[in-house]
Amino acid sequence: MNLKSILLLASSLALQSTIPVFANNNFSLFANKQQSPPAFLPVEEAFVFSQLQQGQQLNVFWQISDGYYLYKNKLRVSINGNEHTVQGLPAGKDYHDEYFGDVEIFQYELQLSVPIAELAAKSEVIIHYQGCAVAGLCYPPMTKTFISQ
Repeated sequence: MNLKSILLLASSLALQSTIPVFANNNFSLFANKQQSPPAFLPVEEAFVFSQLQQGQQLNVFWQISDGYYLYKNKLRVSINGNEHTVQGLPAGKDYHDEYFGDVEIFQYELQLSVPIAELAAKSEVIIHYQGCAVAGLCYPPMTKTFISQ
């Protein structure tokens, strides 16, 4: 066997031993090298909102999708145009946000109760909130409006 044949055989064996490694890593010579941007959920899917009036309480719930969060300091309640303090919020998680700096956030789920015993029937209750995706998208402030019964 001459030197040229030995080199050809050795390079062929080296190439064959690397092919399974590339195949297991989804390697392609023709793959697009650019990463596609992350896909973000519509706001209604990122922060699934629901409410239920039970007697003298308006119970408000958010199911927060994985990879998303709500800002604690952006939660507000206004009743008939007047701002009210949100009582009984749980402690949030400390988080450094690229838009708002050091903040407290809620992940996964959040529940709050708005006392409505003192309200006249047909009072307007507006819940204000805002959230972001960990991957970098910040949604605009949102509101939900209810009329008490």
